[in-house]
Amino acid sequence: MWCKKCEKEVYSDVCDTCGSTTLKDIPFEVYWCNHCKTPLIKRANDNSKKICGLCGGQTEYLCSDIRPVFPEERLLIELLLDCPMKYSDCSVWASNNKYYFDGVTKNIPLKLFADADTPMLIQGLNQFKEKNTYSSFDKHIKTFIRANSDRLDYIRSEAYSFIRDTASNYPSENTVISFSGGKDSTVVADLVVRALEKPNLVHIFGNTTLEFPLTIEYVHRFRKNNPKAVLKIAKNKEQVFYDVCEDIGPPARMMRWCCSMFKTGPITRVINNLYKEKQILTFYGIRKYESVSRSKYDRVSSNNESVKIQKQTVAAPIFDWKDVDVWLYILSEKIDFNDAYRLGYDRVGCWCCPNNNERAQFLSKVYMPEEYSKWRDFLVSFARKIGKPDPEIYVDTGKWKARQGGNGVSASEDIKLKFTNCTAEDNAKIYQLNKPITDSFYSLFNPFGIVSKELGRKLIGEVIVLDPYFTYHRIKSIAFRSLFQ
Repeated sequence: MWCKKCEKEVYSDVCDTCGSTTLKDIPFEVYWCNHCKTPLIKRANDNSKKICGLCGGQTEYLCSDIRPVFPEERLLIELLLDCPMKYSDCSVWASNNKYYFDGVTKNIPLKLFADADTPMLIQGLNQFKEKNTYSSFDKHIKTFIRANSDRLDYIRSEAYSFIRDTASNYPSENTVISFSGGKDSTVVADLVVRALEKPNLVHIFGNTTLEFPLTIEYVHRFRKNNPKAVLKIAKNKEQVFYDVCEDIGPPARMMRWCCSMFKTGPITRVINNLYKEKQILTFYGIRKYESVSRSKYDRVSSNNESVKIQKQTVAAPIFDWKDVDVWLYILSEKIDFNDAYRLGYDRVGCWCCPNNNERAQFLSKVYMPEEYSKWRDFLVSFARKIGKPDPEIYVDTGKWKARQGGNGVSASEDIKLKFTNCTAEDNAKIYQLNKPITDSFYSLFNPFGIVSKELGRKLIGEVIVLDPYFTYHRIKSIAFRSLFQ
């Protein structure tokens, strides 16, 4: 928050100095000091404040958000541009596919990734590995931290205050940290433990079985470096991802069955086993700048679409942070993090997710060649099976990600009704229908209770059935969603 009268950042709705009502959600942007060769996080639309706090020089607008480029990624970009080690002494940053070398902008077209000679790149990475040190990078990061010390103090103090206020309504034994192994949940875990001074909090990691190998390595390091933390691993041990893909086809952007089966379901089971009917508080690393849909979430909520698991209130300490804030905190506090970010991934999760962009796919081709080839071979085989005339083109152009329905999948033709065991509830089944769900189908459940579309989670098309006699107790829910539409 910002007090306009005192011209300072404060941590509450009312300024502690003058008592004025503060302004919320003042946008911050990234500016560049050409003298110090570093980005600065400054308030937007205030030209009087665009002065570098280190040298006193004037700064220039750079972009809305930014992330550091580690030496590993920098070398890969140099190899793509056929100029290895050219920028080794530069302060290098990135925003999407736009790179900044000492403040000079260079766009990296997606075609460069698509046309790259992967074996040659791998050879070059090995050739220059020993020369590619962190000496210049560390020097530039120290300058970045000093130049943005005020911003760091503010976001850290505000997050501490939010965490303590939110957690005051819950016993510590009912407080959970959602830990994905990504940078955002890493920061949240550190903030919550420090703010509450409780290193023994429960951390739940959902191993989808599709994690980056570097994510698994990082989770092992996290367990070793945080021996007091209670780290619970949620994993679907009943289904195999490739087997399910063979049966119903690979997940797509509009058919992300993998999330509920391999992530949300197993996490729900762990929570049910640990907390039974208790309402818990979960701190997680959602940020509103990640996507349009997430920008509509509330910072604390127990009923919006961000709450995919019942019986929990979710709270987002870094909801208003940008990428540059996350990295400012990680690098200044010297927190260990997932090494996938050093390679150039800006997000980590399921490495073969249909929502991954072209650059992420390119990186997996370079750094995970065996896994990448296995997945591509499966997709090409699937494309042939469903009758695509040019299966390689269908896969390599990413058209498989837009797949909808079960056309060509045998499971959609010869089975009227089938089920698998639910990964979230011990006594529940998952049924997959081969026809669209209509109101007449919902009416079949009227004898079991009150059919409610309003209370279901719209994000997954959920309709729930309420027990008419015990609605004030736990809601018994059934999620209806047609797989083959």
